[in-house]
Amino acid sequence: MNTALAHVGEIFDRLRRGHHLSLEDEPLFSAVAANYEEYATFFAAIKLTLVRHPRDFFYFAPEPGDKVPDGLPRIAVFSYILIDHAANIGRNLEEYIFTQHFLVSQLPHFSLDRYCVLLKQVDIRDIQGLRPTLRQMHRMGWLKFLDGEEFRFLRPFHRMLDKCLELSGPRPWAGNAEPAAGSTS
Repeated sequence: MNTALAHVGEIFDRLRRGHHLSLEDEPLFSAVAANYEEYATFFAAIKLTLVRHPRDFFYFAPEPGDKVPDGLPRIAVFSYILIDHAANIGRNLEEYIFTQHFLVSQLPHFSLDRYCVLLKQVDIRDIQGLRPTLRQMHRMGWLKFLDGEEFRFLRPFHRMLDKCLELSGPRPWAGNAEPAAGSTS
């Protein structure tokens, strides 16, 4: 490992395990932020692409043919339900997700039958079944537990949020949607 780059061993270890470095990961985040080009060049030499997301966090780009992490379908369903719930209650999505703390026992995931059906498809049957998914999101740097029950989302969760929004098309809950063609306002 290159010893001229501060914390390069620890940064490599975290990123290769799927973690996303953000402001909560000091001093690693600051080391990469201050010397992004040097770290990107170093990792490129070992065939890894270091990505600097526009929302100011870092991760390794997946390689074509990489295996999808086992928990990703559960994370996707978890995220979809959270987004759908925010839309149903008329909340601005980013504000809802990134400005508040959540309690595991108060999540909306079992509040509607259709949510329960989706969760059963990924083998989650109750609140306890959500906990491994939340722990995986924590390991990825997408959320931070404040205690065993309370957590908040971190900037890297934007990767999942952006993908969900991309797949969902127009988003009237985002506060900036235009009327659909042919609709009257």
